[in-house]
Amino acid sequence: MQHQLQAKFSGIISKERRTQHKARAFDSILLGVTALLVAIGLVLIYSATFDAPINYWVRQMISAGVGALALVVIFFLPPKFWYAAAYPLYFISLTPLIYIIIFKAESVERWISLPGGIKFQPSELAKVALLLAMARLLAFKPLSLGRPKSLIAPFIMFIVPFLLVLKQPNLSTALSFVTMALVMAYWAGLGLKDIFLVTSPVVSVALTFNQLAWAGMFMLLIAVMWLGRSSFKQSLLFLFLNISAGYGAIFAWNRILYDHQRSRILTFMDPMLDPLGAGYQVLQSKVAIGSGKFFGKGLLNGTQTNLSFLPEEHTDFIFSVMGEQFGFFGCLVVLALYLVFLLRILRICVDVRSRFVNLVAVGAAGIFSFHIIVNVAMTIGLMPVTGLPLPFLSFGGSFLISCIIIIGILINLRARGQSV
Repeated sequence: MQHQLQAKFSGIISKERRTQHKARAFDSILLGVTALLVAIGLVLIYSATFDAPINYWVRQMISAGVGALALVVIFFLPPKFWYAAAYPLYFISLTPLIYIIIFKAESVERWISLPGGIKFQPSELAKVALLLAMARLLAFKPLSLGRPKSLIAPFIMFIVPFLLVLKQPNLSTALSFVTMALVMAYWAGLGLKDIFLVTSPVVSVALTFNQLAWAGMFMLLIAVMWLGRSSFKQSLLFLFLNISAGYGAIFAWNRILYDHQRSRILTFMDPMLDPLGAGYQVLQSKVAIGSGKFFGKGLLNGTQTNLSFLPEEHTDFIFSVMGEQFGFFGCLVVLALYLVFLLRILRICVDVRSRFVNLVAVGAAGIFSFHIIVNVAMTIGLMPVTGLPLPFLSFGGSFLISCIIIIGILINLRARGQSV
């Protein structure tokens, strides 16, 4: 009798512990911060466009509702579904990207129209699909520059959607793919020296037009390879890639880049080169943020925003709206929320012992970090204007829904992803 009571009592305790663990596993903080950022975004979009002929904030609210519904459905799917569906979703996501390249090349349009006036951006679907596919591929295949064959499959998986998105052209989203792939590659085994060598051709592209900076880059590259004891073949390979990247950048500048892309780069270096043209947005953004001072001018009281001095205030420059109307304090609050948001995503790597889940988490953190850093830096003139939206705050249905879908996947995997 005593043994039966002990067994029954132990069962009750175990059940209670499982219930408590399940309650702790559901990340209410991540969900709450996401909901708060979406709400702030709706307020800012309304504030920036309340006198516009189109109700942008209503459209954003509808997109948020669709995203919330998708999140609920995602949460109740079995975690192994994402592992099993990773490759099929990846190949499915390539289809609309190819469709745009073939049928909409002349219009340079990045959206596909559906019945009912609905439009969606295929690059956002590709972002989610690539995240899952890369996580599955790297889950049981550690990467190493010492084993070049280990890099072939991940590189092919990455380069196909990257080039398709780049061709649209959508440079900013394509670059977010790069950031995601790099942080996942680091988690999958590449060291910091390896990451530097792999990214060195990209750095060479950025420094090509400054001979002194390019020479300094080559000296640093040689020093890293020497101190890291890279093999002779590997050293020759990366020297060749860097030289090719430099000359390729010159060719791309003259033959491939569009005029608006070249002007963005030039006005980033000096906005006063074209203060009424390509440099106008950055200058007005700085004025808007600076005029907000510490506490801002108040909701609906932004002169740069509401008098239409600041273009694209509800999309690319939504952070400028925050700075003007809610000041430095409001910007700090938003950045603090983003910090909590990113830390909760990375916390998944501590709480869940699954390589697949960890790779999804660090890849998602890379995507969001890139969007946040580049967008905020862009509005204050520290980076070129790229058209990259701010997660949950900028207007954009496809982007908002894809962000919420990623959060739904993360919450699902954190709660029940131990077995994946």
